[in-house]
Amino acid sequence: MSKTTLSTLAAVAALLASLGAQADAVRNAAGRVSFQSQAGAEIDNDVMRAVLYVEDEDASPPRLAERVNRALAEAVRTAKAAEGVKVKTGGYNTSPVYDKTRIVRWRARTDLILEGSDFRRVSELVGRLQGALRLGGIDFSVSPEARKKAEDELLATAIGAFRERAARIAEAFGAEGWRVRDVSVNTEGGMPPVPRLMMAARAAMADEAVTPPSVEGGTSRVVVSVSGTVELK
Repeated sequence: MSKTTLSTLAAVAALLASLGAQADAVRNAAGRVSFQSQAGAEIDNDVMRAVLYVEDEDASPPRLAERVNRALAEAVRTAKAAEGVKVKTGGYNTSPVYDKTRIVRWRARTDLILEGSDFRRVSELVGRLQGALRLGGIDFSVSPEARKKAEDELLATAIGAFRERAARIAEAFGAEGWRVRDVSVNTEGGMPPVPRLMMAARAAMADEAVTPPSVEGGTSRVVVSVSGTVELK
């Protein structure tokens, strides 16, 4: 047999093998089904976050900075004395105020952020500070620990739902069984609709008593999704 004939036979064999592999791939692809299952739950928000701020104006930048810094320092001292509340400062911004093209005065703002799991304590602290600071907003969220616990519990439910659906699909197609080809797990949610309390004007007197705001933490929806592809047998 000539070398040319051998070469031709080898090429034909390679082509047939390739076609066979493609046919197997088509058959396998035809027997695969992709879908997703979910499990979700409403979780109580257990973290309260309040943003208060000092805002003032003055024609003199140094005088303005002195007043704002003093007010913030006093608020920080008061906040740090409260147990069970995390305290941190936020942004600090100074900007000019114009009359047409001329700067007539300066405006400064700085934030104080309070965070805690005891809503009553945070709310009472907000009430004390509102005598000198303005309330920018309050929002609620689920702590990382509570979120992880909820996700772990939902994971088993989501996987069970995935397996049950795979079995039903296999039965509907008359298959003898199924096996997982690939799968992924994802989590969603956690950012609730943000309830915000706005205070347009601060109290007239720095030592004026302010009733703490009434707050309700609400819930956040946590969802675990299991998506993947199963091969019918």
